[in-house]
Amino acid sequence: MSTPEAPTPPAGKPPWLLLAGIFVAFWVAYLIVAGPRQVDDIDGPEPGRAVDFNWTLHDLDGNEVTFDRFRGKALFVNVWATWCPPCVAEMPSIARLASVDDLKDKVEFVCISTDESINAVRTFLRGKDWPMTILRATSLPPVFMSEGIPATFLIAPDGRLAYMHEGSAEWDAPEVVRKLRELAARPVPSASIAPEGPDARNSQAL
Repeated sequence: MSTPEAPTPPAGKPPWLLLAGIFVAFWVAYLIVAGPRQVDDIDGPEPGRAVDFNWTLHDLDGNEVTFDRFRGKALFVNVWATWCPPCVAEMPSIARLASVDDLKDKVEFVCISTDESINAVRTFLRGKDWPMTILRATSLPPVFMSEGIPATFLIAPDGRLAYMHEGSAEWDAPEVVRKLRELAARPVPSASIAPEGPDARNSQAL
């Protein structure tokens, strides 16, 4: 007696291909709605809050890096994570901004990952020759805390916050280049501003 053959599945696209198509469509729609946008109010009143330089991060090799090494410089600081689609979407524009000839030697571009694992950051950056300093933080001082990421901060050489933006943006826009040129041209103070808060007494001027 012959064994009945299994029914042939109906012709059509494999389920995984359908799911992949849905994911791609969702991703495109997400980038259209929440992707990088124009920077707003960059010439508005500056927050002026003092930045806390007395905290420690880690580089991609796991070595400790104190934020104090950036004191007295114009800074572009971006808080991000590899699992955050808007963060990933704006990264190329940050790389282009950091490559502008008259900025790359005058402004420090620091991208601070909040990923739980440094391995995720290493994997994400593989094959990318981006000119930013990439660090990882396990905690953030209050001045760099925000309701969401990505969050970007422009800091003047006197150690005070000059601009803050939450959300993804096109960072190589002309108005951002102009703002960073203006910050870089400000005089470097002879003594750094002490951070606000209980750790102020522990800060040291250069």
